[in-house]
Amino acid sequence: MTKTSQEMKDLVEEFIKVTNINYEDQTEKIKEKSEIIDWQFHVGTNIIVSKNANRADRVHVNVNMRFPSQDAKLLVMKNQSFSKAIIEISEICTTCNVGHQWIKDGENIAGLAIFSHVDEQILDRVSFHSTWDNVARVSGHVQKILRSNFSGFLAQNNTTDATIDKSMYG
Repeated sequence: MTKTSQEMKDLVEEFIKVTNINYEDQTEKIKEKSEIIDWQFHVGTNIIVSKNANRADRVHVNVNMRFPSQDAKLLVMKNQSFSKAIIEISEICTTCNVGHQWIKDGENIAGLAIFSHVDEQILDRVSFHSTWDNVARVSGHVQKILRSNFSGFLAQNNTTDATIDKSMYG
């Protein structure tokens, strides 16, 4: 049976609550800015769970990594290490079946989003947490790739963040 947007939101909120990780329902705040998002939760420091208005069939799970300006200076196409990191990140995202998108601020790379989704038909606690774990795991690998390619890479180690480090099951 097809779930409504509200039913999906209620389910997802219950799935988030079992993790005991702080979260904020940002639906009202996001609605003031855009009609594109039906609802959105900000979980921990860098997880966004949302449902786009134009996709009635899925819930999106994103990890948004922001890079300090010192790191952003390294993330330029002229830098061979960055080109190597791009290839490695693309490979791991393809292998793990998650999407990724570089976040730009003008000409600079300001961050990276790692994302996936859970289809509405299979939206249950196990499928939601499996998707969350997969996105978080890839995010941790991406940070390791960036740190191994750039000595002194300052990006906050989000793998110590409870939203990534803690398994969704305990």
